[in-house]
Amino acid sequence: MRRLASLLLAACLALSLTGCLAQEEEPPAPSESPSAAPSDSPKTLRFSLGYDPTASLHPITGTSQVNQELTGLVYQGLYELDNSFTPRPALVQSAAPSQDGTLWTFTLKTDVLFSDGTPLTARHAAASLNAARQGGPYAQRLSGVAAVTAVDDATLTIALSAPNGALPALLDVPVVLEQEGAFAPLGSGRYQYETAGERLYLHVNPNCPAAAALPYSTIPLTPVSSADERIAAFDCGDITAVTTEFSSPYALGYSSSYEACGYPTTTLLYLGFQTARGACQSPLVRQAVSRALDRETIVQTLLSGHGDPACLPISPLHGDYDGEAAALLAYDLEEAALLLAQAGYEPSEEDGLLYRRRAPLELTLLVNSDNEARQGAAEALAEALRALGAAVTVRTLPWSSYTAALARGDFDLYIGEVRLTGDFDPAPLLTGALNYGGYSSQDAALALAQWRAAQGEARTEAARALCAQLAQDVPIAPLCFKRGSLLVRWGMVSNLQPTRANPFYRMEDWSTTSNR
Repeated sequence: MRRLASLLLAACLALSLTGCLAQEEEPPAPSESPSAAPSDSPKTLRFSLGYDPTASLHPITGTSQVNQELTGLVYQGLYELDNSFTPRPALVQSAAPSQDGTLWTFTLKTDVLFSDGTPLTARHAAASLNAARQGGPYAQRLSGVAAVTAVDDATLTIALSAPNGALPALLDVPVVLEQEGAFAPLGSGRYQYETAGERLYLHVNPNCPAAAALPYSTIPLTPVSSADERIAAFDCGDITAVTTEFSSPYALGYSSSYEACGYPTTTLLYLGFQTARGACQSPLVRQAVSRALDRETIVQTLLSGHGDPACLPISPLHGDYDGEAAALLAYDLEEAALLLAQAGYEPSEEDGLLYRRRAPLELTLLVNSDNEARQGAAEALAEALRALGAAVTVRTLPWSSYTAALARGDFDLYIGEVRLTGDFDPAPLLTGALNYGGYSSQDAALALAQWRAAQGEARTEAARALCAQLAQDVPIAPLCFKRGSLLVRWGMVSNLQPTRANPFYRMEDWSTTSNR
C-alpha cells in the first residue's frame, strides 16, 4: 500500500506539470472552495459571458462548446435534468407512455411564449426534435426515435423503435422558433439574443415568468474564438464566468481569482476488458481486477476530487444505481486475492507470481499518452495487480496507435472514457461500437432490454437485476463519473447550481453583488 500511495503522489505531481491548450504549464487544479480575494472589487466587474463568433449559435445544430453553454439561458427543452439526472418538466405538462413503451404522448404547457410573443405549440417541439434527429450533438441520443408528430397544438407523440421507460431523460433538446435570415432561432428561455451595433448581448426575455427575479437584465457577450482568447478575457474581467474540466489534459489554465462550483456529468472513466480471450475471459478475474481499483484514491489524488467514484456504469447520484451490487465490486485487495484463487491462480514459491496450469497471470494494459490522469490511473492499477502477483505491462501509446490497438483487440485491459446519454444506457459499451473486448451475454442483453423498457416502480426492480448481472459479469470496471466546474470571478455570485446541460441552472435563485 505504501508503494501505491507513493505512486499516486508521484502521478499527481506529474499531472501538475502536464501541458494544456493555452499554457506551457498547467497550474494546480483548484478546490471547490473560494480562492484568495482579488484586489479589484467585484462591483467593478460586470457579469459577462463569452461566445465564439466564428461558430453557429444555433442550439440544435451548432457544435461549439462555448456557444452551447449559452443554450440553457435562451432555450428550453421538454425536460431539464437536475444533478441527480432526474428529468424535470420544463415545457411539458404531462406524459403518458403506451403499455408497451413504444409510443409516448406529451401534453405541453399552454402558457409558454417565445421571446417575440409567439405561443409555443407542439408543432414547434416536433420540428425541433426532428431537426435534432437529422444530425448534430443530439442525434445519437435520438437514434431510437422512429417518429415525432404534433397531434394538435398541445399534444406531441414520440414513437420509438424499442421501448424506453427513461425517454424523458433524453428530451432536454432545445425547442426553437426558426426565423428566416436570423443568426439564431428564438427561444422561450430566460434571455434572448440582442445586438447593439457590433456587440451581442443576452437581454431578459419579457415573456419568461422568471424574468422579474433574474439577477441581470443584460449580459454582455464577449467574442472569444480560441482557448487563448477565452483565458485572457476571463483573467482581465471581460468574461466573468466560464466552465472547464480540471481533470482533462485540455483544461484551460485560468490564473485569475475565482470561485469554483462543481457539477456531475455523464462522462464515464472506466477500465475495459478483453473478454474474448486471455486471462480476462474469466468473470472471476474481471471481478478481482475491479476489486483492485482504489477508486476513491484515484479520484482524490489524480483527478483532484473532480469525479464521483462508481463501480457500475450508472452515476451513483442516479436513482437506478444499486449500492448492494456496487459493493461486490468495490476496492478490497483481500477479496481480489480470493477471487484470483477461485479462478485457479496460485502463487509460485520461486518468483511469487500467480500461475494457473503453469501459465503466469500476464496482463497488458493500454492507455493513451496524451492524458496524464489516465496514465496515473493505469499505473496505480498495475501496481495493485502486481502486488497480488500478476505480471502487468502498461503500454502507453499515442492516440492513433491506442485506438488502432483497441480496434484490433490487442489488449487485456485498457483505460477508456465515454460520455453516456442522460438515461445512462450502457449499450454502446456492452453491445455497440465501444465493445472492444468482445463481451457477449444473452442474460445481460435481456436484463438491459428489460431495464430500458421498464416504467415506474418496475424500473427499480429492473435496475437491480441489471446491476446484479453487471456485478457478476463485469464487462467493464467503471472508475468514476467526471465532474465539470463553473468558474465565476471572486465574490460576484453565490448560490450557484450548475448542471451538466445548463451551467446557469436556476439563475433566478442566484445572489449577486455585481452590476445588474
